[in-house]
Amino acid sequence: MNRKKGLAALCMAAALGGSVLTACSGPNPSSDGGDSGKVEEIVFAMPSFNRIPDDLSRVANAINAITVDKIGVKIDYRVYGPADYAQKVNLALQSGEKMDIFTTLGQFSNYVSKNQVYALDDLLAQHGKEMTAILDKDFGPDLLKANTINGQIYGIPVNKGMALPISFVYNADMLKGAGFSADDIESAEDLPAVFEAVKNANPDVVPFGPINVNPSDTNLVNLLKGKHKVDFLTDTTGVGVVVGDDGKVVNFYETDLFKNGARMMRDWYNKGYLQKDAATTTITSMEMIASGREFSFLGGYSGLEIGKTISAQSGKNVEAKRISPFYFDTGAVNAVSWMVSSTSKAPEAAVKFLNLLYTDEKLINTILYGIEGEDYVKVDEHHVRFPDGKDANTVPYTAMFSTGIVGSESLQYQFEGVSWSDIELKLRENKETERSPYFGFIFDQSQVKTQISAVNNVVNQYLPGLVTGSLDPETTLPKFVKALNDAGAADLIKSKQEQLDQWLASQGK
Repeated sequence: MNRKKGLAALCMAAALGGSVLTACSGPNPSSDGGDSGKVEEIVFAMPSFNRIPDDLSRVANAINAITVDKIGVKIDYRVYGPADYAQKVNLALQSGEKMDIFTTLGQFSNYVSKNQVYALDDLLAQHGKEMTAILDKDFGPDLLKANTINGQIYGIPVNKGMALPISFVYNADMLKGAGFSADDIESAEDLPAVFEAVKNANPDVVPFGPINVNPSDTNLVNLLKGKHKVDFLTDTTGVGVVVGDDGKVVNFYETDLFKNGARMMRDWYNKGYLQKDAATTTITSMEMIASGREFSFLGGYSGLEIGKTISAQSGKNVEAKRISPFYFDTGAVNAVSWMVSSTSKAPEAAVKFLNLLYTDEKLINTILYGIEGEDYVKVDEHHVRFPDGKDANTVPYTAMFSTGIVGSESLQYQFEGVSWSDIELKLRENKETERSPYFGFIFDQSQVKTQISAVNNVVNQYLPGLVTGSLDPETTLPKFVKALNDAGAADLIKSKQEQLDQWLASQGK
């Protein structure tokens, strides 16, 4: 979890579970493309929130031993940290470098508006039947509407718990040592007293460390809006949101919600609860937690088992407490979706690979955990652990913290100590969490691409400092809003409002 566009937020820590495993496995898709003898090669770009080894050939060979045999597809395995992922993908797409499969990380509409991705309808009907059947089963037949623009499907959402309440993730031993318990934490308002006590008891420890700061920490933004219902209308700029259900599109950064939140973060910063370089540091919270230099961070996670997973990865006693509810908007589905580049020379092979990724237990766990006996060992049918004497930082390879980024969680191994019962909660919350009245609306950015680019540059300049308190909102917010207006924020808001009104009319609302 590094510091660039990190809607990645990100990632789910616990796999879906037991009884669904068989149902989600579906028919073996090995008959689709593996018989002709022809092997097609594609580039698969994967984001990892773990340490990335210099040499990926060992794991790539293990992956290809599966895919070549089953579907006649070989992958060129590219793994990037979230600080580099979007940049690397965009550079490849713009330069013509080979890039076949990549994930959105919050920029679904942006890729579609730039004509950078393949319309998948026909390919899914031919080569993705098992994958789409799983999605229909777990979420209902309307799920792919969140990935559909002008009647065409442009991405496949990850099959995971999608309701991601904001959790306060903390070192439980430090919390106890400071004289507090989880019962003392119900909302963001309870945190300053905890931070102060932790700071006094552990002067060398950072009380609070954002996960993804540069250009913005989505979880921090969600914390700032608190329990208010804010729909970002499938656009990650934050310019043009609806607060509540009045249908009026406004600039989030001009709302009292954001102003008060930025003031809160400034107060935390001034009191020493954050690092002075929180807006720019590339050191992840996971690294800081594992080294004992950080007490807490925020994360959006499905289920209730994330603390156990982070404990296993960090070697620390970590727990998590939900402090802000989730609100289902369209972006909750398409924010983490797999897309096929419009420049791909082998789109059929790309969809075959995606279909296998969502249906083959061995493939997905090789990508996440590496090679059995070297990178992990099995504990039982569904659980794994690191080899003796190893952890996430010392095994040759692991991408275990990308479980919510790739494939079907129902096929993923759980880490030792994590309960399979979490699947029931995840599936229930996917269906029961409150949905925005604008769920299904997708903003078409094509008419304001220039303004979107200019606005994003302004957001990237100001937002990291505001959400980490290193910039004073009293003096910075007016400059921020003026710069947004100069960049074309009004055009963006007007376009969204017109499209939303049309969409509401088409829905009979």
